Amino acid sequence: MLKWLDEPFENEVDGHGAPLFRKDRVGIFDATNSTRARRDWVLKECTDVVKRAGKTTGVVFVESICDDEELLRENYRTKMSNSPDYKDMDPEKAMSDLLDRVKKYEEAYETIDDDSKSYIKIFNLSSKILVNHIYGRMAKSIVPALMAWNIGTRPVFICRAGQTMNESDRASLNCRLSRGENLGEHGKNFRDELFNFMRDECLEFMRRRKEKIAFSPDMNTGTSISGLVNQFSRDVSESGHEVDEEYVGADGITPLPFPCHIMTSTMPRARQTVEWENYPYPVEMLSNLNPLDKGDFTGQELEESAEENPEWYSRLVADPFHTRFPGGECYADLMSRLESIVVDIEQQVGPVLVVSHVSVLQALVSYFRNSPIEECTNIALPLNMVLKFTPSKGGGWQESQHHLISSPTPSQCGDCDASNTNYDMVSPVHRPSMRTPVGSHVEITTGMGSPPSVISPMAAPPIWGDHLRRKDSGAFNPHNCRNTL
Repeated sequence: MLKWLDEPFENEVDGHGAPLFRKDRVGIFDATNSTRARRDWVLKECTDVVKRAGKTTGVVFVESICDDEELLRENYRTKMSNSPDYKDMDPEKAMSDLLDRVKKYEEAYETIDDDSKSYIKIFNLSSKILVNHIYGRMAKSIVPALMAWNIGTRPVFICRAGQTMNESDRASLNCRLSRGENLGEHGKNFRDELFNFMRDECLEFMRRRKEKIAFSPDMNTGTSISGLVNQFSRDVSESGHEVDEEYVGADGITPLPFPCHIMTSTMPRARQTVEWENYPYPVEMLSNLNPLDKGDFTGQELEESAEENPEWYSRLVADPFHTRFPGGECYADLMSRLESIVVDIEQQVGPVLVVSHVSVLQALVSYFRNSPIEECTNIALPLNMVLKFTPSKGGGWQESQHHLISSPTPSQCGDCDASNTNYDMVSPVHRPSMRTPVGSHVEITTGMGSPPSVISPMAAPPIWGDHLRRKDSGAFNPHNCRNTL
């Protein structure tokens, strides 16, 4: 099977100084290229000067080698549970048939040993990696990603930072929402509920891991048992055997109730969202997770920017993903600074929590949903909601939405989505949470199959944010909006 991926690449600017993007195509040929002759044919087809005239195509072969019996058995079980070939078949017979197939495959298999070709060899799911003639973007991005991906069933949680001061307080101080604001009352409530939620989820993960319900690598994977052991875990005895886990805080002393790798932006409200009393969890504060830089429009609402620079706003409406804020960033820029974040998340073997902001989380959600990144500006991410992503059988991620506390009322709302209320349910989601089409009234809808939506009598802005503010009359006032990127 050949799957093509379009990759945006910025290479010049137009007459207005705006970036022009072209799309490079990356083809993934997922096939049994297990012989030298087969690989030579693939290389010839892709580089033929006649067939590929004007379409230069580079070829990199990726070979996965596994001789770890535990990993092999887990892979066999996954294959048996997902393949229609083994549906309703006795497990022992299915395993016997699969092992026979593997043996025949091994007899015809020829490993890559031609050093004139570009290749990447992965041993035991990235325990070891060998590269040959790999340069540029492949070395910077693809190799780290291949090393990070693993088949563990650890959950990934993402949420926005808690709410800051409420609207009335901000009005009394005559100030706009600033990057340096601290958590307000509702933000602190969310922080406390987030701890309770993470405790329950992570302890359930550890229970399933201990009872072998779900596959999970050793929590010390990627560490040297004879040298530096994972500072977060004490689940290996002096003999090297796994024992009951014990987790310690950043101070190296305080016991922690559950394991979790926590990453936040450098914004105070994000860091404070995971400042759980008496539990000094190690937290990575990363500027890569900071909100989209709005440049000259920092501190302005999107509607104000439109009034100030209608020409720029028209370009934003036409292409919200690639249109850069003057002196700032565009959504396409987020892709570059979030690459290392995705690699860091993927390489974890235990639970992960990311606390960031709308623009950054929209890009991350698009990655986990495998939805077009250019459409991420439409993804809705209300306050006080946690998205949980868990690896699903056969690839991809399964998503559920968890609304921890009710959103505040409009009079209480600061950095919030005041039009959504009563988030006290868990919503399994099988499609993106997108802005709904324009309607004739403000309407709150909730359901197990789709997240809450808001319908406005005005055309929705090109970038989703906490735009809508419900007045007592139910009418939409464009001058009473908030766009929190």
